[in-house]
Amino acid sequence: MANMEEQCIMAASQVCPGYGGMELAVVHAIRIPSLCDMNGAYLVATDYGQGDRTDFIMSPRAFSKLGRNKGASETLKKYGTVDIEYNRVPCTYTSNVLFHIKESSSNPGYFAVVILNVNGARDITAVEMWQRRQQRWEGLRRSYGAVFDFANPPTGEILLRFQLGYNNWMQSKIPIPANWKPGATYDTKLKIY
Repeated sequence: MANMEEQCIMAASQVCPGYGGMELAVVHAIRIPSLCDMNGAYLVATDYGQGDRTDFIMSPRAFSKLGRNKGASETLKKYGTVDIEYNRVPCTYTSNVLFHIKESSSNPGYFAVVILNVNGARDITAVEMWQRRQQRWEGLRRSYGAVFDFANPPTGEILLRFQLGYNNWMQSKIPIPANWKPGATYDTKLKIY
């Protein structure tokens, strides 16, 4: 699986409130027409950053998608900051929703997850873990962007559910196995249309 840092664009929450929902942003134009690809570029917004006059903080790989060719992309990188026009568009994935366990996790002790392949223009607003002993759902903390975490998760299988928007809860059809590993990705057997 490719590093999320290499394939994403990060959007400021004030501009793209759905940053936790893995929304797509289509960059329509760079205000340097001789360098930009007039077809635009589709980039995934996964987190926010705040900086001087910036709405998007892009990895070099994402930034290179903005130029009309490799040379133009290299020239754009030298600017550091460029003015762009963009809008939020729905994601379209053909595969199931996935739970990717962040590499910073450790079993046992710390559990951090990002939810991938969420279709549509929906935001993931909450994630909860089933607590077998207490017989209740307990919320994970939004650590940053689309990453949710939980200190000292229960032993055994982990059952998660996530909220789309503010009403609709989706529960994984299968739990994450007890022997989960950092960096692993688990299929939920859910599709969101």
